[in-house]
Amino acid sequence: MIIFDKVSKQFGPQTILNQASFTVNPGEQVGIVGPNGAGKSTIFKLIIGDEDTDKGDVIVPGTQRVGYLRQQLPSNEEDGSLLDFVKAGCQEIIDMEIELHELQEQLTADSPPELLQKIGDLQHEFEHRDGYQLTANTEAALGGLGFTPDRFTEPMSSFSGGWQMRAQLARVLLSSPDILLLDEPSNYLDLPAVEWLQRFLSHFSGTLLLISHDRQLLRSLAKDILDLRHGSVTRFAGGYDKYVILRKERIEQQIARYKTLSKQREDIESFIRRFRAQATKAAQVQSRIKMLEKMEPLPDLEKEDNRVLLRLPEPPSSGHQLLRTENVGFKYPDGPWLFKGVDLSIERGDKLALVGYNGMGKTTLLKILAEILQPVEGKRVSGHHLVTGYQSQEFAETLPLEHSVFKVVKDAARGQTTDQAVRTLLGSFGFQGEFCDKPVKVLSGGEKIRLAFARIFINPPNLLLLDEPTTHLDIQGREALEQAICQYKGTVCFVSHDSSFVRNTANGVISIGSEGVRRWLGGYDDFLSQSGGKVAIDGKAPDANAASSKPKPDGKKRKEARKEIRKLENRQRKLEQAIEQLEATQTSEVQKAQTGEVSDFKTHQQHLAEIAGEIQSTSREWMEVSEEIERLEENL
Repeated sequence: MIIFDKVSKQFGPQTILNQASFTVNPGEQVGIVGPNGAGKSTIFKLIIGDEDTDKGDVIVPGTQRVGYLRQQLPSNEEDGSLLDFVKAGCQEIIDMEIELHELQEQLTADSPPELLQKIGDLQHEFEHRDGYQLTANTEAALGGLGFTPDRFTEPMSSFSGGWQMRAQLARVLLSSPDILLLDEPSNYLDLPAVEWLQRFLSHFSGTLLLISHDRQLLRSLAKDILDLRHGSVTRFAGGYDKYVILRKERIEQQIARYKTLSKQREDIESFIRRFRAQATKAAQVQSRIKMLEKMEPLPDLEKEDNRVLLRLPEPPSSGHQLLRTENVGFKYPDGPWLFKGVDLSIERGDKLALVGYNGMGKTTLLKILAEILQPVEGKRVSGHHLVTGYQSQEFAETLPLEHSVFKVVKDAARGQTTDQAVRTLLGSFGFQGEFCDKPVKVLSGGEKIRLAFARIFINPPNLLLLDEPTTHLDIQGREALEQAICQYKGTVCFVSHDSSFVRNTANGVISIGSEGVRRWLGGYDDFLSQSGGKVAIDGKAPDANAASSKPKPDGKKRKEARKEIRKLENRQRKLEQAIEQLEATQTSEVQKAQTGEVSDFKTHQQHLAEIAGEIQSTSREWMEVSEEIERLEENL
């Protein structure tokens, strides 16, 4: 149980928590939401002891193992291979295996019962902690997060910061903590990896506290929501969607109560002012003065955070087809081909999401569409009156941090407009007066996004190309951007790891995987249905023979497929029986060690390890057979 009891915390003049109290019970899954800068990460730092309270108490059971994913990788993390780094999160299991081997080396025919009992207990705990599966589980987690097997043995230092954060996430998840604290776990993930994380966490049985701006992640995992703003923490039961409804109702009730009390106060004060000078009304005036003194004060209104909604200007006219690629291929010098033979057509009104694992070429393709990169082979063909507007994933590429807000947009205008027109445009994006003179480096994530759009729309485009525009936005900022994209009459092509954002804006999908680039009709859910989720799961385009894209096989082929399915089902049953027998043998052999029926203990322990290995390999074959049966059944 985690308890915050009247906790207050300040950083300089900013109040993060003010007499905040809440409890998280064992096994609960709680989402923590609030605007950027509200102090969500501070709650985690108070839980793990990185920060101290100014007042109040934070109580966390000392016996609970806590796994904590920070927003940034700690600078003192050990190096070594990727696989070793992730496995090191399970140090207790590794230490247990070392101790087990050391104890087994001490075994002799006349070993004392105490040693035998210790080995038996340790063996049982090692199996209970899934020690024999540690390497396999680690590789599965790394694969789910987008690492390819050929990189498992590479040193951590060879990976970029984003990939190191993925490794840190895998390490925290594999450690199987009692309490799991995840601070924006999807920030460095692409859509397939976010969906893998969602599936993985759905089976987590411990206590989960999740800070996230990803609404789908909150919607699928959080059973309750802690809303943090203005120093207060309010708990909402019933999941994210119910939280949205209840919070809106709460604000409406506060406003209604405020109006009622304000009207009562105003009526009393009006009576006092009107009749204060009349002696005949003196008693009534005094009565109302006392009434006014006893009235409850006007409540503080829980206002929505101030934000300027994005209103994108009308796009200039264009032809029906804005852009197409013909047999486009690209690779970086001395590198492999990212993609080849890409034939795409982008038409007026398209809202296209590029999906696939990081490193497959989404950003590169976006830059080719923006003419920032040139294809190595093939060509990009512009349509009639095409005007592109591009925003990089890294703000620094298009927003110089030392420049002022005004200068960024003025430079983008390239002398084609007046200073007054620049200030007028900035005002429409929420930058007014002295704000225009602020340097970019002091802006919040949401302000930088608005500035990026102002910079683009000083020369209005009809094709917007956006690389991860949601990364630095809180939930309200993402909803505002969604609304702007949906209402925009131009064409948009974007990369985003926020599945809710993609679902709510895209009317088409371009998937990029190891087997090519493909355009899909319909929104994100249509894409998942058509592709069978294969692209979202493994980053590969589905096989050309997928059921969604080819006619049903003829009668002869269906007969052959059913025959193959029956053969595989027989194999599946035999594998199930083999696993049951192996597990029964394993249990029997462990009991022998615990009851002293073993003479050669070293050989016995090696035998147990062999049994565990056989269970692992047989289970893996069972999974492969099951997947093949599913594939054949889908094609019938």
